[in-house]
Amino acid sequence: MKLTCQQASHLLSRQQDLPLAFGERLRLRLHLTVCDACSHFQGSLRFLRQAARRAPPSKP
Repeated sequence: MKLTCQQASHLLSRQQDLPLAFGERLRLRLHLTVCDACSHFQGSLRFLRQAARRAPPSKP
């Protein structure tokens, strides 16, 4: 089953917090090989996650 970009972006977001099933990972990887937009979205998610980890804790 081929993923749409909407399904791929949902899996990319979910992957940030939970492990994906083997089939989901495989379909996502195949989609990312042919879709530049989703590949860029994946890079953006990685960048934001790394930036959030490096940010100093907020003071109340």
